[in-house]
Amino acid sequence: MARKKRSKKHNLAPGFRSEEKARLVRNRRKAILFNEKELSLIDQYCERFSIRNKSAFMREIVISHILEQLDDNYPKLF
Repeated sequence: MARKKRSKKHNLAPGFRSEEKARLVRNRRKAILFNEKELSLIDQYCERFSIRNKSAFMREIVISHILEQLDDNYPKLF
């Protein structure tokens, strides 16, 4: 006899998920300007690696670079 799958219930306040979702909505805009060569390079990269969502790609690259820099420049005691 097969077992029933248990639904994963989260023990969170009822409005927590909707509040969290509302906080994560991207509604702040930043613009980046590229010259023809840079844009061509980005387009080639995206085509080669089948990247459809360029904004998510750019966001991921920028945030990963920032986090890497923060890790490298973290104050050390010794």
